[in-house]
Amino acid sequence: MNDPGLEQPIQNSYDNAAGKLKDRLPSQEPKGNGVRAAFRRELQQDEQEEEVGFFQPKRWWFTSTMFPLIAGTFGPLANFFSACALSQPWRQHSTDGSEILDPEWLNGVVGLSLGCSIIANAFLLANFGHLLRYSYAQPFTICFWYLASILLIIPLGMTDTTLSVAEVHTMTQAYYYAIISATIYMILPTLLVLNAIGAYIFHAYPASFNPLTIPQRTLMLQTIAWVLYMAAGAAVFSRLEGWSYLDGVYWADYTLLTIGLGSDFPPQTHASRALLIPFAVGGIILIGLVIGSIRGLVLERGRVKIVHRTVAKERRKWISRQNEPDAGWKREEWEVMRRIQRRAETVHKYSALGSSLLAFFVLWFLGAMVFYLAEGPQQSWTYFESLYFSYTSLLTIGYGDFYPISNAGKPFFVIWSLLAVPTVTILISNVGDVLVGWIRGGLMWTVLPSGERKQQDTDEGTQRMGTDVERLGNAVEQSEEQRGQGGGLAARLAREVGRLARDAASKSDVDYAWEDWEKWLGLLGEGKGGEKTGEWTWLGEDGPLLSNVSETEWILEKLCERLEEEIRSH
Repeated sequence: MNDPGLEQPIQNSYDNAAGKLKDRLPSQEPKGNGVRAAFRRELQQDEQEEEVGFFQPKRWWFTSTMFPLIAGTFGPLANFFSACALSQPWRQHSTDGSEILDPEWLNGVVGLSLGCSIIANAFLLANFGHLLRYSYAQPFTICFWYLASILLIIPLGMTDTTLSVAEVHTMTQAYYYAIISATIYMILPTLLVLNAIGAYIFHAYPASFNPLTIPQRTLMLQTIAWVLYMAAGAAVFSRLEGWSYLDGVYWADYTLLTIGLGSDFPPQTHASRALLIPFAVGGIILIGLVIGSIRGLVLERGRVKIVHRTVAKERRKWISRQNEPDAGWKREEWEVMRRIQRRAETVHKYSALGSSLLAFFVLWFLGAMVFYLAEGPQQSWTYFESLYFSYTSLLTIGYGDFYPISNAGKPFFVIWSLLAVPTVTILISNVGDVLVGWIRGGLMWTVLPSGERKQQDTDEGTQRMGTDVERLGNAVEQSEEQRGQGGGLAARLAREVGRLARDAASKSDVDYAWEDWEKWLGLLGEGKGGEKTGEWTWLGEDGPLLSNVSETEWILEKLCERLEEEIRSH
């Protein structure tokens, strides 16, 4: 599946909506129990947790943020797989494929497991939405998920004894879906236990899901929507085509993930082919939203946190080799700041590429091994053919010359593809971050002359959208010119505010040259008895290096504050 490119629109939409809501809500302290007061507290809490989280150790970021999100993402999937385990008997005759009915107690145990998992997901969703306290909801979520796993493991362990029959039989897809569900039910509560240990024992973060922002919590709702959509589509198309429901699930999975094998279950009826058009569009949009959320709301925020953490480590190393940085804005310290920033970005870029490559190869080679073991007895696949099939499926090429037909291969393909396709999307993005940066840098410095590069940057800047801050700067500048003070401090501050506002509106990270910083810092200190230093340093806690905003936003805020002081003094 190609990169949907939705992470930036999703994050921008949240930022815009949150900003508008904060403007419309009362500006007083968020007291009381009303909906507006609660939402304002939520927005402020998001901002505070985001700021603190920048310097949180990576291991605690994983336990406080990633583990709950993994539980919220895979919990609904495990529910669906558990329902698949209940949809048909676990055994069938090897000769004609006819089903062998399960005993009533087995259906009851599997149904009870499904009920426990639904309750666990309900508590987790209420915990995400702050409808229940963490201390109350978290234990119930953990216990019900463990109970759901145990209830599935019991009948799974009895397949060779109590569930064994005299006839020659094989296990159906439902049996393997039960194995997948039991495994997920065991992993997810374990992650939540680690989350609780970090909160209650190590006190590394609050005992709540406060570290999760509002859009991160919506990831669980998006996953639920995707699961329901795929389940409904599988039911409709299996009915129209005469497939079993679990074959319909397998078909819906590779269709919506755009793998499109097609050789094993192509739609044959006109009704199916007609319904496929809207079904595929809706499903691809949903999976694109989920992948975009995973990248934009989890991985990209994680990237910022990791980069800031690396910056803080590099800063401490430099300070330990030097004396405490002097107050002021010396060029030498500015150059050190730039080196630290470049090193942190490089470390993250290549570590992200390495981790995504590792995940890709693990999914490729281990997935191929499972397909080799599952399909080898029936289709005589070699390991190389399994590698070939896994590779074409991972890249969503889907020739259809190889496809799973075994009852073990199809359920594994569903969970494997749901893991693999987003992994490949993230890998492509990380490769692009590295390679495209090299290509773009080479083209800019070899193809375009320096004069054209400068002109191109200028042209792009003039096309950026104006903002309220930019219009304010222009208004102040015009007012100063009308008063005959076009060269005054307020007018010069206003001009720089307008320029920086255009950069901020472009949402691009700009690393400004020393000459720009020298000019801006001179403006900040002008009129203050010649003092140009301020109460911060380049490598200090309040400097731009450790700020949780971009350089543009940092200096823009400083200049706006200075402009406000200058206007009030007149």
